[in-house]
Amino acid sequence: MTQTYELANTPSYIHPENVTIVTIKKEHGQRYSYEQAGLSGDRTHESQEVLIQAVLDVIKAELDPASAIVQTQAKLQENQAKLEQAEQKVAQTEAKQNDLEALANRINKVVRVMAQDSIMGEKVSYGTTYKEMVELFPLAEVGKVYDPGAIFAVEEPNHTEVYGEGKRILIQTNQSFTYQGETFAQLEGAPFQNGVLATWKFNAPKPPKESNEQ
Repeated sequence: MTQTYELANTPSYIHPENVTIVTIKKEHGQRYSYEQAGLSGDRTHESQEVLIQAVLDVIKAELDPASAIVQTQAKLQENQAKLEQAEQKVAQTEAKQNDLEALANRINKVVRVMAQDSIMGEKVSYGTTYKEMVELFPLAEVGKVYDPGAIFAVEEPNHTEVYGEGKRILIQTNQSFTYQGETFAQLEGAPFQNGVLATWKFNAPKPPKESNEQ
C-alpha cells in the first residue's frame, strides 16, 4: 500500500508542538490526492517508507477507530508481556544470586569451623597447610569494625618462614574491634593482653618423645 504513495514534500518539524508534519501524495492519472498528518516527535530523519506508513496508520485510525483501539490494545498486551518476561528474568537472576550468596555463606562457615578445629585446636602439623588455610581468610581492612568472633589475617613481614607457614597470621576477635593498621606486634600488645582478640600463630610440631628401653 505504501508503494503507491510518495512524500509530497520534505517533512517539517514544529518545535513548540513537538510534531512533525508529513504530507504524502498518490497519483490518479492526471491528478494527485494528498494526505497529511502530524506525527508526534521529531521524525524528520526517518525513511520515506516509514513516514508514509505512519500517515496511513493515522488515517486508518480516523476512519476505523475500533480497529485502531484493537491494534493499540494488542500493542499494549505485547509490551506488557515483554515487561513480564523482563521482570521474570530479573527475578530469576536475583534468585540465582541469592543461591550463590547462600552457598558462599555455607562455604565460609565450613572454612571457619575447619580453622577453629585445626588451627585453634593446634592440630595443624605442616606449615604449608597452615599457610593455605590462613589464606582463605581476608586480610585486615584499615578502619573496619570487626564484630566479636570475627576472623581475619594480618601480614607479618618480619616473620622468617621455617616450615613454609607464610607471613600471614590468623586473628580472632573476642570483642568489637576497629582495626587501625596495627602491626602483629602491636596486636599482641594491649589488644591481646586485654582479651580483645586472640592470635593464632603456627606452632612448630613437637618431636615425638623417645621411649625408654627397658
